[in-house]
Amino acid sequence: MKLIIIANRLPLKVSKTPGNEFEFVRSEGGLTTGLDSLETDLEKHWVGWPGAIMETKEEEEAVTRHLEEFQFHPVFLSEQQLHLHYEGFSNSTLWPLCHYFNVYTEHDSEYWRGYVEVNRLFCETALKFIEPGDIVWVQDYQLMLLPALLRTEGPAGINIGYFHHIPFPTYELFRVLPQRSELVSGLLGADLIGFHTHDYMRHFVSACERILDLRFTMDHVMLNDRIAYADVFPMGINYTLYNEAPALTEVQEMTLKLKDHYGNNKLILSVDRLDYSKGILHRLKGFRRFLELYPGYIGRVSLVMIIVPSRDTVDSYSELKTKIDETIGAINGQYSQLNWIPVYYFYHGFPFEELVAMYHIADVALVTPLRDGMNLVAKEYVAAKRDKPGVLILSEMAGAAIELNDALIINPYDVEQVAATIHEALEMPLEEQRRRMGVLQRRVAKKTVNHWAKRFIGQLLAIREQNENSSSETIDSTVLTQIHSAYNAAGNRLIILDYDGTLMGFKRRPEDAVPTEALLAQLARLAADPLNRVVISSGRDHLTLENWLGRLPLDMAAEHGAYYKSQGEWVRNIPDEKPWNDEITAILQEFTDRTPRSMIEEKETTLVWHYRNVDAWLASLREQQLVETLIEPCSRQGLQIMRGNKIVEIKSPNHTKGSEARRLLAMDEYDFVLAMGDDTTDEDMFRALPDSAYTIKVGRMSQVARFNLSSQTKVLPFLRVLMSGDSTAV
Repeated sequence: MKLIIIANRLPLKVSKTPGNEFEFVRSEGGLTTGLDSLETDLEKHWVGWPGAIMETKEEEEAVTRHLEEFQFHPVFLSEQQLHLHYEGFSNSTLWPLCHYFNVYTEHDSEYWRGYVEVNRLFCETALKFIEPGDIVWVQDYQLMLLPALLRTEGPAGINIGYFHHIPFPTYELFRVLPQRSELVSGLLGADLIGFHTHDYMRHFVSACERILDLRFTMDHVMLNDRIAYADVFPMGINYTLYNEAPALTEVQEMTLKLKDHYGNNKLILSVDRLDYSKGILHRLKGFRRFLELYPGYIGRVSLVMIIVPSRDTVDSYSELKTKIDETIGAINGQYSQLNWIPVYYFYHGFPFEELVAMYHIADVALVTPLRDGMNLVAKEYVAAKRDKPGVLILSEMAGAAIELNDALIINPYDVEQVAATIHEALEMPLEEQRRRMGVLQRRVAKKTVNHWAKRFIGQLLAIREQNENSSSETIDSTVLTQIHSAYNAAGNRLIILDYDGTLMGFKRRPEDAVPTEALLAQLARLAADPLNRVVISSGRDHLTLENWLGRLPLDMAAEHGAYYKSQGEWVRNIPDEKPWNDEITAILQEFTDRTPRSMIEEKETTLVWHYRNVDAWLASLREQQLVETLIEPCSRQGLQIMRGNKIVEIKSPNHTKGSEARRLLAMDEYDFVLAMGDDTTDEDMFRALPDSAYTIKVGRMSQVARFNLSSQTKVLPFLRVLMSGDSTAV
C-alpha cells in the first residue's frame, strides 16, 4: 500500500543553470515540510508539475529519471497549458472567487478547457502506478476535478482524500460559476474532503446540497455506491523548527545585527506574498491612522513590511504593487525623521534565518488578510517568540483566528480598529503579553503540521475500514448470479417491492409518478409465475395504487400497511377516525405557507409534508423546525414522526413497512424472500425480514440492507435478470 500525494507542484523545483544543466532545489513550503515529516510506514510518492517547461522529450526523460529516484512523478505542461490552467482558471477564476474578490474573477471558456485538460494529465500520470489499496491525497483548488477522475478511471479499492487549502466561498458566490456542478462533483469523488475551518466546510456542504440536490447527515453524504465525508483539519506548522531556530548560532548573529540596526524602536512586523487578499493597503492605512491618532509614537515605532513578489506581471497585481509603493512613499514622506522612518519596505523574500530573527525581535506581528484559508505566518511568529513577550494582531478573516483567539482579533476593513489595536498591543503589559503568548504557543505546539497530516490520513484509513466492514454489498455480476440461482432453486417466493424511488423514479409532483408500460409488463411477468407472491409495499394511498396497479395479479400494501390488498380485495387495517387532530394539520399548513414549493399530502392514515422542490438550505431548516414543533403534540396523540426521502410523515406507530412484512411472513412458509426499497421507511421492512432474505437498498447505501443497487434506473433490469439469469443486463 502506497501513499500518493498529488499537488500542483512537486517538492523539488527544476531549473536550468547558465551551463544548460538541470538544477533541483528543494521546496520549503508548509505542505512539503509537513508531509515529509509524516511518520508512517507507507511508501510515499508525489505527483506534480516540476516547476519548469521542458523543451524536448529528451529533457522530460532526463528530469523524470532524476525525480523518480525520490519517488517524484512529474506532470509536464506546455506553456499554453500552464497559462490556461494555472494562471487562467486556477488563479484568475477560482482564486479571486474563493477569496471573495468577485470583481477580479474572469470567466473564460478557454481557461476551463485548459483546467479540465491538465486535471486529466495529472490523472493519467498518477494512474500509471496507482494500485488497488493505495491511498491518494489530492491537494488544493488547482485539482478539484481530479478526485472524481481517479474514482471513475482508477482501479477499484483506492482510498481518495482531498484537502482544500484556500477558503470555500458561500453558495451565493460559488453559484455564479458556470462549472459549479462539475467542481463539487469532482470533489465528491473523494472519500474525505478536508477544510481548515467549519465555515468552509459548511459552505461546501451547502453548495453540494443546492447544486447537486444531495442531503448531508452531519459530516457525510450517501452517494450511489459509497459514503463521502467532509471534515475540518486546521493546518499547522513545523513548530519545533521555528521554536528552536532562534537558538541557532547563525540566527542569533542575525538577531544581534537587526537589533543594532533598528535600535530601541518598537517593531511591528508584516510578512505577505503580494496579493489583493492579504489586505496590505488596508494595513498601511491602519498604520497611518495609528500615527495620526497617537503622535507620541512617531519616532518610536516602525512597521517592517516584507512582501514576497508574486504574479506582478498580471495587471491587478502590478496595480496593487504600484498603490503599495505610493502609499508607503506617502507615509514615509510625511512622517520620516533624520534618524527614523515609519515603514521599512522589502519587496523580496527573506532567507529562513533572517525571517526567524525578524519574528523573534518583533514586538508585534500585524497579520490582517481580508480573506485567508489559514495563514501560517501568524503561527510561525508565535513559535519563533520562544520565551520573549510579543503580541499577535490577527484578522478575523484568517482561518487561524478560530484557533488563535488569544491574539488581538480585528476586522481588517476597520481602519480605526486597526489603529486602536496597534496602540493596545504596544501598551499591553509584559505579563499579559507573556500570558497570551504562552497560551498561543501551547496551542500551536500541539496542532502541528505533522498532527494535521496524521489526523487526515488516520481518518481516511478509518473511512476505508468502515466501508470495508459495511453490511451492504454492491450488486455486481457475481452477486446477481447468486441471487438468480437462489431464485431458481426456490419453490415458494415472497417478493416485496417499494414503489416511489424503487420501481419508479421520483417526480416533482407525486401524482406524476404513473407506472410506465415497461414497468407494468415486468410486474405482470413476475406475478404470473405461480411460485411468486409479489407485493407492492408503499406509503401511497390505496386508491392511487389500485388505480395504477389494480389490474395486475399481485398483492399491495398502502400507507405502510394501514390498507392491504390480498386475493383481489382491499382490507382496512385501521380505525375509522383519522389519528391526528386539527392542531397538527394547522402546524403543517403554517410550515407550508412559510416554505415556498412545499406541499401537504393527506392520506387516510398519514399526513405527509413534501419538500422535494424546496431550496436545500431552507428545506433543511424547515424540516428541523417542523419536527421540533411536532414532537410535543404528536407525543400527546401517540403519533409517530418519520423522516423520509424529502418528506416528513405523521402517522400511527401501529403500521409500518416492518409490521406489514411480519404479517406477510406469518401467512406462509417461504424459501426465498427478496425486498427492495430506497427510503428510511423501507429499512423497517429490511429489519423485520429474516437474515437469509435478499434485502436490497436502492440508491444510497444502507447499514441495514444486505445489498445495494446504485440507481433506481437499474431496478427493472435487475428484475429481468432475476427471472432470466442474464447478469449482463444490469
